[in-house]
Amino acid sequence: MIIDCHVHILNGEDRHLSELLSAADRAGIEKLCISSLGRQWDEFPSEERLEEAAEDALMACAKFPDRFIGFTYVSAQHVNKSLEALERCIANGPCRLVKLWISQFADDPRLDPIIRRAIELDVPVMAHAWIKATGNMTCESTYHHVVNLAQRYPQLRLWMAHCSGRWEEAARVIAPAPNLCLDISGGEPENGIVDCLVKHVPPERIFFGSDAPGRSFTVQMSKVLSASIAERDKQKILGENVQRWLHD
Repeated sequence: MIIDCHVHILNGEDRHLSELLSAADRAGIEKLCISSLGRQWDEFPSEERLEEAAEDALMACAKFPDRFIGFTYVSAQHVNKSLEALERCIANGPCRLVKLWISQFADDPRLDPIIRRAIELDVPVMAHAWIKATGNMTCESTYHHVVNLAQRYPQLRLWMAHCSGRWEEAARVIAPAPNLCLDISGGEPENGIVDCLVKHVPPERIFFGSDAPGRSFTVQMSKVLSASIAERDKQKILGENVQRWLHD
């Protein structure tokens, strides 16, 4: 089974969701871990944006329960609202993952109640991270912020999105944190990314993700398929590792 661990939905409408699934079908991807950042992406989302994101994720999972695995989008600026969303969407709903984006650094202590609840619910948390040549957003995390969170909560199952944009540096820095994995979504599909990662972390800690629809499923999958690693390890990266984290 191939699972894309990092996909965005732009809304909960049938046409958009069906187009996304048709593209996934052509790539041979069976399940998609989906997050909504609201229908307008804001650096610091309001409570209304968080609610909109939650509703779209719930709608998508209800329409295609066998294909979509839902994230719940949270923010340290709205802790009570975020905790309410965890209860409604995860504890009492179909979603199974927590999403952190750029409204706070991943190690912001304001997130602590949300992180503790995620641990109680036994659900993984995915933290966006990047290091941009043009400069990061105001509170956009790097791998250092994500590692700090992983080390503060060793019982948390955490993964870092995009390898923070600098995969070799990120892999070396996260290596001592066994509860921290990384996904290879986004960025250009440069040759040797996965080969580089497995020199520092075991293949069991690497997840395939595309960052679709902004990126192509098949082009991003080439990062794994072109790697000079064992076929068994490719199978783990393409789906088995996420399955294990979801207890499937």
